Amino acid sequence: MHINQGSRDRNVLAAWAIALSDVVRTAVEHATGMAGSGPAALVAIVADPGMSINELRRVLDLTHPGTVRLVDRLVEKGWVQREHGPGRTVLLAPTPVGITVERQLAAAREQAVADVLTAMPEHDVHIVAGLVEPVLGATINDVDAMRRLCRLCDRNVCTSCPAELPDTGDNSNDGRLRETGAV
Repeated sequence: MHINQGSRDRNVLAAWAIALSDVVRTAVEHATGMAGSGPAALVAIVADPGMSINELRRVLDLTHPGTVRLVDRLVEKGWVQREHGPGRTVLLAPTPVGITVERQLAAAREQAVADVLTAMPEHDVHIVAGLVEPVLGATINDVDAMRRLCRLCDRNVCTSCPAELPDTGDNSNDGRLRETGAV
């Protein structure tokens, strides 16, 4: 039986993505004591304070009621606070405790990924990261897609992010677009 090398390579890359995803999920859930979308919600709110519940819902791909319940849990933990926005909009902001927990989450994620990648020489990790960057960029077509992809990223270390939308010069896609259309 002849195996297509391209198919095998894509299969290996998909398995690698799943393995890294599982390692990251386990690390951030352990660091926060929250399963599911909780860690990603905290990272998203810390990265973009003032996002609305609807914006968070789109980042996490949850229903509105599910997002409200998740925000309730984050508020109960003292990690997030609700603020009044325009009209009936509720805006979300991290508390100092929430920011501290998010930094712990980022450190746990970093350590977990570093541990997995010890199987590769550091130079090879750098090469693979460079090869993956255009693929990440190709998956982004709007602000919601960018926020979804970066929902567990450590934005403090990701300078020149490969997932940023190209600058159109009109400030419409700077990653902080509000539902009102204002930035």
